[in-house]
Amino acid sequence: MKDMPLYKQIQHAIKSQIALGNLRPGDRIPSEKELAEQFHVSLITTKNALGGLADEGIVVRTKGKGTFVAGEAAFGLRMPPPGEAPSGKPSAAPVDEAPPAGAMIGMIIPSMRTKVEQRLLDGIESAVNERGYTLVIRVSRGSAAKERESIAQLRALGIAGLILFPIGAAHERQTVDTALALGCPLVLIDRYYADLDVASVSSDNRAGGRMAVAHLAGQGHRQLALLTPPPEHSVVVDRLAGIEEALAEHGIAEASLLRVTVPYDWFNVPQESATAALEGWIRMRQAAFAAVVAVDVELARAAYRALVRVFGTGEAQRKSIVTFDDPEIEGIAYIRQAIAAIGERAVALLMDQLRTGTSSPGQHVVPTELKTSP
Repeated sequence: MKDMPLYKQIQHAIKSQIALGNLRPGDRIPSEKELAEQFHVSLITTKNALGGLADEGIVVRTKGKGTFVAGEAAFGLRMPPPGEAPSGKPSAAPVDEAPPAGAMIGMIIPSMRTKVEQRLLDGIESAVNERGYTLVIRVSRGSAAKERESIAQLRALGIAGLILFPIGAAHERQTVDTALALGCPLVLIDRYYADLDVASVSSDNRAGGRMAVAHLAGQGHRQLALLTPPPEHSVVVDRLAGIEEALAEHGIAEASLLRVTVPYDWFNVPQESATAALEGWIRMRQAAFAAVVAVDVELARAAYRALVRVFGTGEAQRKSIVTFDDPEIEGIAYIRQAIAAIGERAVALLMDQLRTGTSSPGQHVVPTELKTSP
């Protein structure tokens, strides 16, 4: 997917939703503007994406009304029947018995905006389908109320199991409690609760935090800026814990660390607003730090844009920044998550529960690795 042109990635996402039944004949497709905001691309890109789908007969574009899913006969997309892989060959499902016809696995995900989420969803859909199940997706769009509404919808559909990627903030614990009340097999993705008897799969974020600081310490940096969202869920908590451990290990004093806790509101404002806010902060404190650790990739991108404004492109590219996930900016090191492995592990745990009736509770951790520019 990473090497696929952007307009084709959008087409792939729309086709997947049609094939899964989440978009049905007659349903409205998001507009060019809405898709541009969702995928962070230009209007030309989304215009090409929808135009190509229209040429294939997958969607119908009506002037003044919008773009809609065409009738099924127009494009012949279908979900493979139970026990059949996408290639049409029998599935090599690891379960003892084939699932009953129409068996479904539910998944709730915050959005499909980031590449990490898109890759995770693609991997899970493939793994579930290979085992003869149909994946039914609901997108919470960062809303706890929407999460709980989605759980009720999936329960009404009669899902056999649930993969839940919750918002995860401490005050939104009710979502996970509601999911547990379903009484069906459940696996959490990218979040965990130490006091809950439930299986969860996430990256080794603690080790990632240690690697991030070790990378900068190895370059001789001792004055660091730490950009982080509030520690409202386990991912941020673990990354910060690993960073703290590495600071102590490498003898970097607390006084040498500039902490900037960025409110989540910054993630929902236009790029310009977040960049301008960081630019002002950098101009006031540019002499107090030599390198940046960004706990979230969007913060790394905003920091780089702000550094370019303050120092110019050449000097900004010489600044050391390390973050989590690929910022797609040359020269920035990042901690890579094994997204495919996370998805496969989650599905495997869920299938074990379906097969045996017992779960493997606790946090299942997938290794991370540091990626640097050549």
